[in-house]
Amino acid sequence: MSFQSPAALLWAIPLWSIIIALYLLKMRRRDVTVPATFLWPARTEEIRANALFQKLKPNLLMFLQLLAATAVVLALARPQLRRPGLTGEVTVLIVDTSASMSATDVKPSRFAEAVRTAEQAVQAAHTTDRIAIIEAGSVPRVVAPLSSDSDRQLVALRSLEPSDSEADTGEALRLASALVGSIDGARIVLISDGVFNPVTNFSRGKAALVYKSIGRYGDNLAIAALGYADAGRGRQLYCSIKNYGLAALGGTVTIYADGVATYSSEVPPIAPGKTWAKTVAVPTSVKVFEAKLDANDILKADNYAVVVAGSGSVIHTLVVGKGDPFLERALVLDPRVNLDKAETLPSGSDSYDLVIFDNGKPVPVKSRGVMVFGAQPPEDIAKVTGSANQPTWVSSENGDLMRGVDLHSVFIEKQPRLVPIGSGRAVAQSTAGPIIITSDRPAQRTIYVAFEPLNSDWPLQFSFPIFIANSLDFFTRNATANLLAIRPGVGFNLVCNSDVSVSGEGSEFKAKAVGSVAAIRGIRKVGKYRLRGDHLDTTAYASLTSERESRVTPAKDLNLGGGEVHGSENPARFTEFWRPMVLLLLLLLGSEWWVFAKRS
Repeated sequence: MSFQSPAALLWAIPLWSIIIALYLLKMRRRDVTVPATFLWPARTEEIRANALFQKLKPNLLMFLQLLAATAVVLALARPQLRRPGLTGEVTVLIVDTSASMSATDVKPSRFAEAVRTAEQAVQAAHTTDRIAIIEAGSVPRVVAPLSSDSDRQLVALRSLEPSDSEADTGEALRLASALVGSIDGARIVLISDGVFNPVTNFSRGKAALVYKSIGRYGDNLAIAALGYADAGRGRQLYCSIKNYGLAALGGTVTIYADGVATYSSEVPPIAPGKTWAKTVAVPTSVKVFEAKLDANDILKADNYAVVVAGSGSVIHTLVVGKGDPFLERALVLDPRVNLDKAETLPSGSDSYDLVIFDNGKPVPVKSRGVMVFGAQPPEDIAKVTGSANQPTWVSSENGDLMRGVDLHSVFIEKQPRLVPIGSGRAVAQSTAGPIIITSDRPAQRTIYVAFEPLNSDWPLQFSFPIFIANSLDFFTRNATANLLAIRPGVGFNLVCNSDVSVSGEGSEFKAKAVGSVAAIRGIRKVGKYRLRGDHLDTTAYASLTSERESRVTPAKDLNLGGGEVHGSENPARFTEFWRPMVLLLLLLLGSEWWVFAKRS
C-alpha cells in the first residue's frame, strides 16, 4: 500500500496531541457549601481532578478517539493499492494499426496481440472506469468514446483492422490528450511497437502516459526501390532490396510486366543494413511493373512494389508564388502529383512536368505544362486591353477541361480584359471577356486563369478541385490516365458524377461523390484495385515503400514530446483505499458514542 498524499500523515501528530491533552488537563469544578463532609468520602478521582495534570491511565474512550483520528489522517493521505492493469479510472487506449503491426514475430501478429491486450484491459477494468479507444492509423479516429460501456468498447476493438500504411501516432496522442489531458489521474495508454515517426509537438497534460510495447524482434527484408529509366540501350528497370533486420536474409524476387511474370532471381543472403540491387531490360510497351519478394521475414506488406510507366503516372509539379493553401491542397489530393514550392523560379526548373505561376509574372520554362493564375498572361496566347471589376461568368465550352466546373456563382474581385492571340483559345467567358484561356501546342500546353483564386470565393466551391483535376488530365492527355500508383491509407480525389465503387484485395466499398468529386479513403492494403463509376474505369496499384515501417524492430523506449517514456512489460494501476478508512471512522465514532452512553 502507498499514499497519494503522504504529507497528510503529519496531521496525526497534532490530532493525537490534542486528544491526549484533553485527558491530562485539570478539571475545573465550582465550590459548593455542604452541611457535612462525611456524606462525601475521599475519592481518588477527585484528587486527580484537582491536580494540575492527571496521571494518564488506560481509557477506552481515549483509545477509540485516537483510532478515529488515525482513520481521518489515513483517509486524507489517500491510500492506494497497486495491482496489475493497463487502465485507470479514466483511460484512453491507443491501438496502433500501421503496417509494422502486421509483423508476425508475435503469433498470429503484433496487431492481434495489441487488440488482445486492449480487450484484457477493458475486461479487467472496474465497472465505474471510463475508457475511450483511438485507432492510430494514417488518419487517427475515435472508435469508442469515453464511457463505462465495456460491451461497446469490446465491439469497437474487434472491428479494428490492420493496414499497410504509415500511422500518424503523433496526431493520435494529441487527440487523446485533448480528451483526458485536463483530468487529474487520467491515463493515456499507447499499445504499439514504437515504429513510427518521431513525435515532438505533444503534451500529455495532467494525464499519465503508459507505453505497452508489442513485438520481439525485427528480421525483415523489403523492396526499397523500384523504378525505370529510358537509356540508349532501351528501357531499364531497377529493383533494390534492403535488409532492415539484424540477421542475414535472402529470398526470391519476381518482376511482373502488365501482370505477366517476366523475370525471377534468387536474392543471396543480405547482411544487416545492406542492399542488393538488380537492373533488368524491359519492353517500352509495358505500362505497369510489379515486383514481389518471397522471403522468410516477418512483414509482407513491404515485399510488394509497383511503378506505372508513362508520362502521366507521376506529375512533378512546381508552384511558384507566395503560397495558396487551397491550390496546394487541391494538387496534393491527386495521387499523380509530386509537389514542390518556391517563391521564385529556381534553377533546374526544366526538370518539372508542370510549373504553376501563382499571382506572379510567368517566365519561359521548358516544362511540358504551364499554368498561370491571376497575373499577366503569357505573351504568346493573350494580350491585355484593360481591366474590369467584379465580372460574372457567362459561358464555358463543353469540353474535358470544363467538365463539371460550374462558375455561375463564383465571386471575382477583378480581372484583366483579354484578347486571345496565337494558339490561345478561350474556354470560359465572363462579362469582361475571356476568363480562362488554353494553348494546346505539341511542345507545351498552357492554361491561363485571369484572376487569382484568393481574390475570389472559387476555392471554397466544389468546382475548384474539379478544375484542378481536369487541368492535370489536360496536361497528361494521351498518357496513362486510367492507371494510378498510390500509397495505402493516403486519400485522393477522382472527378466523377456518380459514386465510385472500389474493389480489390478482398475488400469492396463505395466512395460517395459530392459536387462531382469522389474522395477515396478506404484503400488500406497493398495490391491492385478497380475503381468504377460514371464514365470512370481506373486501376489503382497500392504499394508501401517506407523505410520507417520496414524497420520493424520494436522500440522498448520512446521519446514523446521531448520526454522519455519507458516500455512497460507489466503495467500496473493503483486503486484508492480511502473509502474503507471513512467507513472505519464511522464505525469508531459509533463505538465511542456507545461506550460514552453506557458509562453515563
